[in-house]
Amino acid sequence: MKLPQPLLFLLKASYLRDLALIALGSVIGGGGIAFFQNLDHVKQERITQTEPSNPTRLTFDLMVKEEPVLGQSSAPLTIVEFSDYQCPYCSQFQNSIFPKLKQEFIDQGLVRFIHKDLPLPFHNQAEESAAVARCAQRQNAFWITHQALYDQQNCLACKGPRSIAVEAGLSEQELDQCLQDPAIPNVVRSNQSEAGLHNINATPTFVIGPTIAPERHRGLVVEGALPWPQFRRIIEDELHQIQASSRP
Repeated sequence: MKLPQPLLFLLKASYLRDLALIALGSVIGGGGIAFFQNLDHVKQERITQTEPSNPTRLTFDLMVKEEPVLGQSSAPLTIVEFSDYQCPYCSQFQNSIFPKLKQEFIDQGLVRFIHKDLPLPFHNQAEESAAVARCAQRQNAFWITHQALYDQQNCLACKGPRSIAVEAGLSEQELDQCLQDPAIPNVVRSNQSEAGLHNINATPTFVIGPTIAPERHRGLVVEGALPWPQFRRIIEDELHQIQASSRP
């Protein structure tokens, strides 16, 4: 199946970048390792910044119908996360920030949290992990599998996402049948395409805004695994704006 144009652009850009880095590494020889380490450091500084850079709001809606969701549909605020199971910053968010978010906002009926997939082209286990998690959704075990994949992120290559999901309690037979269904990768690719249309190309990226409908969403785009105090302040500011706008 021909991929959507925005996704093709992302894949091409990533491919050309990787070719350039490989060529440079071969030229500088032993210095290549240090070069890649420095590159990772720069990426980390960009992704884990403490303030969102040039925050923007989506100009048209995300489609969130039938996406994995936690929280009450009546929650005043919705957060949509685009994530990649092989992304270390997504794991950082899931294990350090998400438990606080769930306890303080989701469980209190203030936030509805929705997952979307954005497996990046240079993570070779990310698409399969996303497919496995989507199949887990059919067994009503998405969030258990979601957490297991992040808990064992370092084992994605050695064990494989499928084995991790089975260990988490999924029916092996149902999982294997589901992974043969072409609808599963189509859902993941649809999320990727939608991210491209909204110029979302880093993980994790969050879209935070008022709950407007069960099947669509728009809001402030926040990129990176921000420290909890900063992330909480963004949520509180959005909730205050919602409260203020609802006053007569």
